[in-house]
Amino acid sequence: MLRALPVLPVVLLAGCGVAGAEFHPGIAADVGDQTITTRHLDEVAANYCSGFEKLNKEDPQSNEQPIPLRYVTHQFVSLLVDNAGAEQLAEQYDVEQSSSSKASLASLEPQLKSLSDDQLDAFREILGARAYNQDVLTQIGKISLDDQGNENASEDDQYAEGQKLLDTWLTDHDVEVNPKYAVDVGTTGQVDTDLSVAVGSKAKDGLKAEPDAGYTGSLPGNLVCLD
Repeated sequence: MLRALPVLPVVLLAGCGVAGAEFHPGIAADVGDQTITTRHLDEVAANYCSGFEKLNKEDPQSNEQPIPLRYVTHQFVSLLVDNAGAEQLAEQYDVEQSSSSKASLASLEPQLKSLSDDQLDAFREILGARAYNQDVLTQIGKISLDDQGNENASEDDQYAEGQKLLDTWLTDHDVEVNPKYAVDVGTTGQVDTDLSVAVGSKAKDGLKAEPDAGYTGSLPGNLVCLD
């Protein structure tokens, strides 16, 4: 993989969401006044994975390993839930993404020139969501800490404060995530929120924080990213 490109190892993506008690066919998540459909999420994950595989093959030094697609969709729905919440929280604080953050994201475009339009759109959405969250939550955290009299906080502390405020926003608002994505608020890794019960060893392997090679290798190619 291109070294300068922050194409995230998907099992390490940070994010949080909340699992709703009801199942809504066709809906991946409802976040306040925004809705993420399962169709959109599946398309983004599929196009991101195919693009990731293409870039991976172009880089002789890459050592990225195959990843079960359910881990990709789990992490992406977490990221997009955070993004939807961050956008609505940013409106409350009258904050917009900075020009420097946008410029940094735009500087990656030349590294993605071999991707198809659909793959490029997927990368823009995922990398853009991460960049947006980092930027606006840091700004929001700074506003909050300044109001508390802590005007010399580091950017890391500002971001942590912004993330804390986002977690509170997600808890206080109408946020539901389709149980099949195994997402729960404030929890890293997959959580057994599915409506079905994991009984067999293979099903339980699919809920591990990180996939093992045996589980990944047992899946058909259409259920694996970087197959």
